[in-house]
Amino acid sequence: MEKNRYEIAFEKYLRAIRRPFLSNRQERRLLMEDGSTLKNFDDLVQHSNGENWIVDVKGRRFPSGLRSRRYWKNWTTRDDLFGLMRWEEILGAGSEAYRNKSAFVFAYEIVGERSPLPESRLFHDRGRRFAFFAVPVRTYMAEARLISPRWDTFETPTSRFRKIARPVDEFFADSAFL
Repeated sequence: MEKNRYEIAFEKYLRAIRRPFLSNRQERRLLMEDGSTLKNFDDLVQHSNGENWIVDVKGRRFPSGLRSRRYWKNWTTRDDLFGLMRWEEILGAGSEAYRNKSAFVFAYEIVGERSPLPESRLFHDRGRRFAFFAVPVRTYMAEARLISPRWDTFETPTSRFRKIARPVDEFFADSAFL
């Protein structure tokens, strides 16, 4: 599976701001000893303090839908949530290096006039505009609620999400947030 436009734009953005990262291929899931599989993450991104973060990019439109015009959609799956926490254990393997160091990056493609960031902070790629927000997985989980048992999806209420998500440039540069 090739990377989608949100993941591609995020990696171009990281290059543009000169933030070191390692891209991960997602074609195959990791086979675990018990026969189960583990969803791969998208990138390892280096924080300004030198720590590496496990990142899964979630692409959403801002606003979403033509009828409902919802902003700040931030749903994710149980597989995404627990997969990132399992990667913390695997990559940390006996150390604290990756403990609590996984995050979702919500890549919002701006499709209307309203934007979560000023125009000067949006990233432009192939005629599209993007705003990137990060939230640590454990912070997200503390606020998330199940929205669909059938699809096993979770979402953080918009009012809480707006408080816990940070623009990516601030997230990977501000050690006070961690």
